[in-house]
Amino acid sequence: MPDLEEPGNAASDPEDRRKHLDFIQAIVTRMSAASSGAKGWLLPVVAATFGYAITKHANSVALLGTGAVVLFAFLDANYLRQEKAYRRLYKAVATGTNSVQAFTLDPSHSLASPDDRAPEGWPAWMPEWIDRLVPGPSVWASWSIGPFYGVLLVAGILLTCLVG
Repeated sequence: MPDLEEPGNAASDPEDRRKHLDFIQAIVTRMSAASSGAKGWLLPVVAATFGYAITKHANSVALLGTGAVVLFAFLDANYLRQEKAYRRLYKAVATGTNSVQAFTLDPSHSLASPDDRAPEGWPAWMPEWIDRLVPGPSVWASWSIGPFYGVLLVAGILLTCLVG
């Protein structure tokens, strides 16, 4: 049995690797469920605020609904960024190409070097604090973020401008 305390020691036992993959898959599943939950909570909020704004001609309420779209989009984009990072870790553990420490759940261990940026992050010329706080362009352009929240955001902006 491998010494799991030794740094950089990837699980050599197939059963350990399988269990490690199960742990990572559970995290990916939770992230996916949280993303769906964010969309599920946003739709009634947007329907209520936009509907009220239309019937009462209150552009401030439409602006509130638009703010909710931005807030939920940021939350969902962060879920997607984390999900992609854990999928990258899953792939690294499954292939065994990188020396990923046994049972680690830190997705940064799947990068080639600690100084590398994640592929779903910002380009290298952007400040590092932006890369840590704001999901990168590939996350925002994803089919589950861009079209869904983009349509609601445009509708909210139009509603805010036209109602009143």
